[in-house]
Amino acid sequence: MKKLICCLLAVMMIAVFCAGAYADSGIGVEPGEAMPDFTVSLTDGSTATLSALLKEKDLVVLNVFASWCGPCEREFPDMEEVYQANRDRMVILSVSGDPEDTMDVIAAYKDSHGLSFPMGPAGDALDFLTVPGFPTTIFIDHDGKVGFIKVGAFVNPGDFAGKVGTFLSASYDGKPLATEKAVSIMPYIFGASLLTSLLLIIGRWGLLRKAGKPGWHSLIPFLNSYQEYALCWNGWFGVIADLCFVVSLFSSGVLGIFYYVLMAAPFLLGIPQSLRLAKAFGQGKLVAVLLMIPGLREIGRCVLGLSKAQYRPIE
Repeated sequence: MKKLICCLLAVMMIAVFCAGAYADSGIGVEPGEAMPDFTVSLTDGSTATLSALLKEKDLVVLNVFASWCGPCEREFPDMEEVYQANRDRMVILSVSGDPEDTMDVIAAYKDSHGLSFPMGPAGDALDFLTVPGFPTTIFIDHDGKVGFIKVGAFVNPGDFAGKVGTFLSASYDGKPLATEKAVSIMPYIFGASLLTSLLLIIGRWGLLRKAGKPGWHSLIPFLNSYQEYALCWNGWFGVIADLCFVVSLFSSGVLGIFYYVLMAAPFLLGIPQSLRLAKAFGQGKLVAVLLMIPGLREIGRCVLGLSKAQYRPIE
């Protein structure tokens, strides 16, 4: 049984955390594809058309930003420096993807940040793109093909200059570079939630088995929550905490204060759970404190539920 559990945990963790970091961009265009032609308006009153720019330049860097975006602001100085050094062969076309960034807002932003490359609103010209976040940068080579996509900011010094140098190099053979995406914590949050749920089920099964109440229903979350917590913790604390945890997973669209209250509730309600759990298995205060940490509480319940320790429910 323990080997089976270890295999299940290993498979789940591999599936969640080992997804390709350089998979499809998911923004509507992919490296190696021809970039659709487009025309955007600029702050100086003119327009910029991709096909026209490619007749004059060897590289067009399309940068989609927003005036409120901190990472965008941090990467602009490096972009400006690279642009000044290579403006005879490349152009940076920076457009705002936020509809609230009007032409006047972008013009003021450009002046205040000392940027000289063309800027303007994206408008409807880039509707074929699905930008996942700001900034997103697309390198378009001299053949009009997407050479590189960066979802997220260029945070490492010299990274942007290195990418530009690749496409302006005489040795550039037209082969696109892999898409780079900024690290997202969402897969880790999802993986942690999935792991916690699995540990919850396994731990419940073990505890009820030791209590002499095994059954297939013990594998279904919440079906017998009160029975388990009454046996082990003598109260409704665990039921309320579990329900708060489940609701919080689906509450990202509600008011922020409600969301954070729900996220805090499992931790606060878990304190008496942890104290009673440690006492039920004859453990000391140190174990109780460790079991107060979300995730560790489920790990502790799983280990204790599957261990050879004597189960002693609280009366």
